Amino acid sequence: MKQKPIEEGYFKIKEDGTPVLIGSYSAAADVHYFPIRKQCPITEEPVETVELPVEGILYSWTYVYMPMMGSAKMGTAGHGVGQIDLPNGVRVQANIEGEKGDWTIGMKMKLQALPIKTVGDTELCTFGYAPA
Repeated sequence: MKQKPIEEGYFKIKEDGTPVLIGSYSAAADVHYFPIRKQCPITEEPVETVELPVEGILYSWTYVYMPMMGSAKMGTAGHGVGQIDLPNGVRVQANIEGEKGDWTIGMKMKLQALPIKTVGDTELCTFGYAPA
């Protein structure tokens, strides 16, 4: 089944099915950003749009006792939310796959496309992370 981001501009799904976050890079400040910026907030110079690393390290996590926003999975009691540090200095907050007890601060995490709902033959997805 084909997968597509539920909202454009935050991530894309490559032809091989691999998701990748879309961010910005300021050459003037040598800093990466997520989500995309129109200009560098430090130097006010233009930034370039770049793909961000797909793996990172779990900095922190919590468990939210309600279904994931936009999810059709209403039978679930909740979901994990984590902060993932990417190698280029970006910290991303996102849903994390698994159950309480599956995550350890400092563990490797990998970007995933998380299906929210199906429309025809396409899964509309958000992004999240799972243990690598």
